[in-house]
Amino acid sequence: MRRFFFKAPQATAQAKPQPMARLTAGRAPSPDEHRVELLSAVNSIPPLPSALNDLMGMLNSEMASAGQIAAVIERDSVLSGSVLKCVNSAYYGLPNRVSSIRHAVTLLGFKSVRNLALAFSMRRMLSQSQTTRAQYISYSRHALGCAIFSQFLATYTRSHDPETGFAVGLFHDVGKLLILTTVPDTIRPISELWKAGADWEQAEQEVLRITHSELSAIVLDAWKLPEETRNAVRYHHDPDACPPPPPPDDPNEGPPTISLAHLVHAANAAVKYEGYETISCPERPPESPEPAFERIGLGHASEQLLEQFREEFKQLQGVFQ
Repeated sequence: MRRFFFKAPQATAQAKPQPMARLTAGRAPSPDEHRVELLSAVNSIPPLPSALNDLMGMLNSEMASAGQIAAVIERDSVLSGSVLKCVNSAYYGLPNRVSSIRHAVTLLGFKSVRNLALAFSMRRMLSQSQTTRAQYISYSRHALGCAIFSQFLATYTRSHDPETGFAVGLFHDVGKLLILTTVPDTIRPISELWKAGADWEQAEQEVLRITHSELSAIVLDAWKLPEETRNAVRYHHDPDACPPPPPPDDPNEGPPTISLAHLVHAANAAVKYEGYETISCPERPPESPEPAFERIGLGHASEQLLEQFREEFKQLQGVFQ
């Protein structure tokens, strides 16, 4: 596995100076230069670990079988051990111990096991990214929390496959991680604008000329994830602007009335409200998720959903420590 998640390998002493280094010598980079650096970092993302790359490819295919999912996970002994530890935890409450990935797939379904493997693979990559320990913990908790809550909301609304909801929640803020690892010095000016009353993405646009949502969609495009998934992360702060999905193959089946972007928007608001933010400050406490729940028809169930999340996240978070 490569040492860096988003950053390209460090230049050697013999390497020619990078254009950005020459351009910004002796002064702070401009917003446009930050944007160029971030987009270059996307192009420099190292190849994904083999198992994660194959699993993410299977997100594109409904033809992937349970046996294929199990075979990919079993190739990686550390990943297999992590998934089995989670499957055998109190969170799932299975009556008998599960000793193989194939057995886990049979009991839980291949999509559930696939998403556990995705979460553990991403966690392993994040732990080796160039972030501080505090940033890594905050980002990981927020991403896992949004994955679980998006899955809840997909189930309650019956609008999307719950396991797709999990994946979208897991990846929605990967652009924010790109900013943290590539241009960490910009977090302070972004935070200052945010504290002064700007929306976070407005502040990013002013400092970087690009937002973390846009970067998330670009990263997912590089990973060849489906367009609907990319659009969901791109518009998770402005779900009403999300383009509608293509019409279904079955003419008798109407398009979903609630977009994936609306689901992850509500999940993001709820998880922040529960105190799991990547970046937080007393001047900007999280807002109530109630309006976001209302927009997807679940305003009446908001407290029930939050209580269920608290119970389940507490159990599952311990397995991911």
